[in-house]
Amino acid sequence: MKCAKLITLLTAAAGVLIISGCSGYTQGFPYPEKVQTVCVEMFESKSFRRGYEFELTEALCKQIEAQTPYKIVSDRSRADSLIYGEIESISQTVLNTDSETGLPIQRELAVNAVFTWKNLITGKMYANNKKIKSAGTYADGQEVELAGKVAVNKAAEKIVEAMQLEW
Repeated sequence: MKCAKLITLLTAAAGVLIISGCSGYTQGFPYPEKVQTVCVEMFESKSFRRGYEFELTEALCKQIEAQTPYKIVSDRSRADSLIYGEIESISQTVLNTDSETGLPIQRELAVNAVFTWKNLITGKMYANNKKIKSAGTYADGQEVELAGKVAVNKAAEKIVEAMQLEW
C-alpha cells in the first residue's frame, strides 16, 4: 500500500514540474509572433575572398524557410522584417601538422559575420549587430571551397538559431 502511494505522489510531482515549465522547454512560440515575412538583404563582405556573401545570403534564406514559420520575400516594402549583415573576415588556420615534415595536414576556414534583424513595422530590433563565428575544416589536398560551404551553412544555422526568442 505504501508503494502505491509513493508512486502516485511521484507521478503527481512529475506532472506538476512538467506543467510548471521546469522541464527545460519553453511553452510559447519560439519566434516573434508579429513577424510573418522576412527580407534578407545581400550580405556585404570586408573579406578579399569574394562569393561567400552570396553563399551566406542564399543559405540563410533556405534555412529561414526550412526552420522557421517565416516566408522569405525579396521586396523590402512587402516584408514585416529585415535581416542584413556583413562578413567581417574569413580566415584560415592550420589545425594539425605532420610531425616529420611540419607541413599542414588539416586546416580550418572560419567565417566571422555580424547581422541585424529588425521589425520594419514596429522598429523593434530583434538582433542588433550580433556577431557569429562558424568554421569548416579540410585536409591537405581537399578543396577549400567545401570547407567554405560548410562554414557558410553553419553561419546561416547560427543566425536562424539567434532568431528564436530568448527564454
